[in-house]
Amino acid sequence: MVAALTMLSLFATGAAPAQAATHADSRAAAHADGVSIDVGGSGDATFIADTYGTGGITDSKPDNVASLPNWSRTVSHPIPAEIWHTARHTESSYSVPDLTPGATYEVRLYFMDWYFTRAPKQRIFDVAINGTKVLTDFDIRGTLIDEGADGAAAFGLEKDFQVTVPADGTVTLDFIRGAANQPQINAIAIVPATE
Repeated sequence: MVAALTMLSLFATGAAPAQAATHADSRAAAHADGVSIDVGGSGDATFIADTYGTGGITDSKPDNVASLPNWSRTVSHPIPAEIWHTARHTESSYSVPDLTPGATYEVRLYFMDWYFTRAPKQRIFDVAINGTKVLTDFDIRGTLIDEGADGAAAFGLEKDFQVTVPADGTVTLDFIRGAANQPQINAIAIVPATE
């Protein structure tokens, strides 16, 4: 009888039951533990298929191009080789929802250029996170050469950034055309930041 009166009281005052609020909160933070995206690919056990992106053209590494994806000089957080071997090039954006508002995450961007492998300054572009540029005049190949890579293979390159998630729970990534050719991105991981 008391439970029935409590429910009637809630409906009379317009208050929602606690269960509805709990369900909405869990839905809003579906990616609270982070999300990893196989850009241009179908995913695996640790990366979801290419999702949340708009624009750009998907591509796969040709079989005749050798690769060294998880090169220790430029990759802090190795990922499966098959995830490196797909990409999206030309201008594109990713809006990743359902992260915890106000929480700090690390955005890990993975780049591998199998088209321009021998010389720097062939692909130069910018990257913005939530409207703020985090990479300006970014040159995948030039950065790798600075780290000691040669032109014999496509090398992997990881760039990490801390971001505080805005109130809507969405992190937006923009890959913006720069001085030469088009942007390219191979994988994205957004993980809770650790101290």
